[in-house]
Amino acid sequence: MDKHLIFYAMFIPSMILFFWGMWFRVSLYLRGTLKGSEETTQWGKLIILLGRGWQGFWKRPLWYLKIVITDVIFHKKLFRESFYRWLTHSLLVVGFVATFVVDMIKGFTTGYLVEWSHSIPLFSFAHVFKTGSIRPFLDFFLEFFSFLILIGCILAMIRRFFIRPDQLRTEEEDIVTLVFILYMVASGFFIEGYRIAHPEVAASRVYMADFTPASANNWISFFGYFLSLFLKNITINPHFLWYGHVIPCLVWFVYIPHSKLLHIFTSSVTVIADRANQKPHAM
Repeated sequence: MDKHLIFYAMFIPSMILFFWGMWFRVSLYLRGTLKGSEETTQWGKLIILLGRGWQGFWKRPLWYLKIVITDVIFHKKLFRESFYRWLTHSLLVVGFVATFVVDMIKGFTTGYLVEWSHSIPLFSFAHVFKTGSIRPFLDFFLEFFSFLILIGCILAMIRRFFIRPDQLRTEEEDIVTLVFILYMVASGFFIEGYRIAHPEVAASRVYMADFTPASANNWISFFGYFLSLFLKNITINPHFLWYGHVIPCLVWFVYIPHSKLLHIFTSSVTVIADRANQKPHAM
């Protein structure tokens, strides 16, 4: 069966469960009282809050942009408290966000745009994303930001299991989260290393992606290429590797709304709302 069909058969239900989980968590927050709209439904409260946020943004867009950059992305408060924690947090957050953005761009341009270009002349430029000069840079940044996640996860595990500061409390969920992240990133790199070490895997199109030329692997897929040096004499069923990577990734995706990882979304809103409630001269 075609890998694209199998992937979407798993991905679409996962997306539905993810958004259902996100709405479930948001609905818990919306059960509270909203001043001036006490009798409004949850959907109504959400619309009112989004409207207030939109109006507040346009009153001082530069201020909001500054807060997003300094407090949300670079987390200056955490930097003042601990450089190690700040570095770990930044590597994970920036790595995840950037990897997601690059992966979405790559998937849309090398997938949908290329397919549309076959029947719509307007999209004939799409080939540059698949075989042109832009493609190597998409692949490199996807590799680079994924590598940041790997480093951030390792630093987090060192701090939690070896440094173990007195104030740090390790719960079962913390362990599950770190193991999940480490497995997803490591298995992705392992697959990449395996297909570089075994060109016949890419030639038979076992995986969904179209890969860059082997001559570029040593700088574009720098970590995958490093792993490939140890995998040339190892033979593993490539289909097993693919399922072993994709299925846990989708499970983790569904798990996010019900875990501490939800703060990836909520912390940004909380920080901005908290700063917005402060007096302008105190910002």
